[in-house]
Amino acid sequence: MPALLLCFVLLTAASAVAGVIVGQPADPGTGNCYPFGCAYGGNGTEYQQVYNSGQFSGPITINNLEFYNTQFDFAATAMNSGTWAISLSTTSADWNTLSGNFAANIGANNTLVFTGNLDQTWAFGDTLQISLTTPFTYDPSMGNLLMDVMVNGITAPGGSIYFDTNGNNEGEFNGNTYLGRVYNDGAVNSGYGLVTGFDAGSISQIPEPGSMALIGSGLLLVGGLLRRKLGR
Repeated sequence: MPALLLCFVLLTAASAVAGVIVGQPADPGTGNCYPFGCAYGGNGTEYQQVYNSGQFSGPITINNLEFYNTQFDFAATAMNSGTWAISLSTTSADWNTLSGNFAANIGANNTLVFTGNLDQTWAFGDTLQISLTTPFTYDPSMGNLLMDVMVNGITAPGGSIYFDTNGNNEGEFNGNTYLGRVYNDGAVNSGYGLVTGFDAGSISQIPEPGSMALIGSGLLLVGGLLRRKLGR
């Protein structure tokens, strides 16, 4: 039984998941509706947000993105209707070096991870969870993480939703050193962005080589204990 228990613990460690939320605590009493919460800029509008690699402890495979509405209630009753195309990439651009040229920020491994409508009923305190159709593996040792969002045909019949942000700094939009955004026609905010969650059920922490070696040693130990118990 102890051997089986050890084996279970080791296997559990190998498949452990880790939750990451970038941007907490959120700016109190405020938020931003770009690019998910309002009829943002009409058709063909692009939005980018970069996450400094230091916010991630190791390589991860991203399956979900989450955005929160906990600080500012605009009495919205529904999410916008329209089409969002979301891509992720590894970029050399950082929170304070984003270019107003959207194309210049996109990394070579740019991957379309979601396209579709996000229309749903809404109440203050809800979380927008976007399940990616294509998971994205991100290695922070290779650079920062860029989210690129293309928005088309949006209407906001249920009202605007102001998602949680970090870095407002009394309207200066420069209050942190790990988020940055580009929006509208290339306006840049260094030190400001949407609080973004990669929840525990959505991000699988890839075991580091040292962890894999430990797991392998543990499995060899389990095998030895079982052979000893069986008299082999």
